[in-house]
Amino acid sequence: MRKTDQLIRKLRSIKNDAESLRVRDVMTRDVLTIEPDRTVINASEKMLENRIHSLIVTEGNKPVGIITSYDILLVMSISDFFDKTTPVGKVMVRDLVTISPDASLEEALKKMIEYNIRTLVVVENENLAGILSLIDIVLGYVDTSRIPLDLDVDIQSE
Repeated sequence: MRKTDQLIRKLRSIKNDAESLRVRDVMTRDVLTIEPDRTVINASEKMLENRIHSLIVTEGNKPVGIITSYDILLVMSISDFFDKTTPVGKVMVRDLVTISPDASLEEALKKMIEYNIRTLVVVENENLAGILSLIDIVLGYVDTSRIPLDLDVDIQSE
């Protein structure tokens, strides 16, 4: 078999691997959460301690909202609305954009573009299964597109 044929076969295989990737293959499973009755200060401290920009708000294991560092800054800037006891549930975004762990990465990317967001909440049977970020998708595609060095393709030598 010619080296160019080997390369073409390998590239087709890589394309098929990338197309078969599912959300569950690249999502983050260990998600930091917070309850809606906790304070915005608690949420802010948790984000700072863990160097993250958002928390999924849950009741039990059911996601009911999301709070981001931007939401907290916005609330703190409105002094009439904010005090140290303001609960997360009062300021969280309730309209979560969710996706199934069985969805394709292409479907996930389309949702992110449609809603102009960088993170999707992964839900299975109404329970939090994980989160999927734009970076997770990119890394998933990059990982499947690595061409093994053992192909040793030198097209010019054919």
